[in-house]
Amino acid sequence: MADWHYAVGQDQNGPVGEEEFRSLIRSGEINRETYVWRDGMDKWQYAGDHPDLANAFVSPSPLPSANPPTLPPPALQPILPNAGVVITSRPWPRFWARFIDNLILIPLLAFGVGITTALYAPDVYLQLVTMNAALFGALLLPLGSLLLAFAMSLTGSTIGKAIVGVRVPVPAGNHRLGFFLAREFRVWASGLGLGIPFVALFTQIHQYRRLVSGKTAGYDEGNPTVIANPSKLRLGVAAVIGLALFFGNIVLRVQDQDASRNLETTQTWVNPMTNKSAIIGKTWQPEEMTTNSGRAFYFASNELLAEAIFGYEQYPSEGVNSLAYAEAIKQAVASDVTITTVWQPITVQRMPGLRATGNSVKFKDSVIEVTIVVSGKNAWRTITFARGNSQQQSAEKDRFVQAMFGTVN
Repeated sequence: MADWHYAVGQDQNGPVGEEEFRSLIRSGEINRETYVWRDGMDKWQYAGDHPDLANAFVSPSPLPSANPPTLPPPALQPILPNAGVVITSRPWPRFWARFIDNLILIPLLAFGVGITTALYAPDVYLQLVTMNAALFGALLLPLGSLLLAFAMSLTGSTIGKAIVGVRVPVPAGNHRLGFFLAREFRVWASGLGLGIPFVALFTQIHQYRRLVSGKTAGYDEGNPTVIANPSKLRLGVAAVIGLALFFGNIVLRVQDQDASRNLETTQTWVNPMTNKSAIIGKTWQPEEMTTNSGRAFYFASNELLAEAIFGYEQYPSEGVNSLAYAEAIKQAVASDVTITTVWQPITVQRMPGLRATGNSVKFKDSVIEVTIVVSGKNAWRTITFARGNSQQQSAEKDRFVQAMFGTVN
């Protein structure tokens, strides 16, 4: 059974469960002439007139009068859930409830989409990393609306609505999931302006004006009015939570912008063996590795889903065979990398070298590229690893390799 609402004077109370409601009848707090309402009723009516409550009162029903009962004065009439009567604060509880839901759901969706694409569609992930954050958020809104509809259908509420105290009644005879899916689509289109920032400003102002003028929101026309009348304390708590989430989202947005800038800006890395500088993308985060011989440096780029190693070894005398050195490197990395091509001669920074490509043993969608250059007694190598094979990844890997070997001589 649906929960009951009842009006005592100017105060609207509820919802209360069936058992508690009947207890209030027995105690006399609710009598035959108390206005009551619950889901499925078209309007408020006297408790004594409701067929489910006719036998709930101990005292007999008063004799019928020739005239219908006199309604209370307008100031004392209860707020009818479907009559379009709106209290002044009502638009703001609804705003804060939606605001909190979006501030929680959109970042979680963005994180989930990012993780999923990074694992299974790295090229798509790279497109998302460089996408405008506002556009990405707008694209996630329909998915967020879909999840909110499922939450409303299953639990009757969302996190934001539960915090603020907003309730959306389902019209009698409507399928819950179908109703909430249709309503969320209307909210997205006519309330949030399809997520387009400039359009959303005007659609939200329009809906606000409808509510404060005593009308229902455009996306709620023909449905029972949304119940949104929390106390000032509850509304204040919701506002604080909303603002805290808002500033948390700003921090996340700044981090996203930093990640995008890392793909566009550069940094200087100094080769400690030659003291020569390389200009590489800021996306590469370097650290020295521990090796049995020579020196090696590890570079990682989270934004590119890429890694690289720049290594150096010095032999006692000149005349080291490049192909022999390349084959030794191939054997050394065999547990992690499968070289699938033969060594091809190339020229890097005007120096002769060898290059082969392969795949990671762990990630089959990876692209591995090994470049070898032997100069006198010195043997140099780069190993680049990338999930995916986008144009952006390829271009940045080439710049990295050229910059590293530019520090050799």
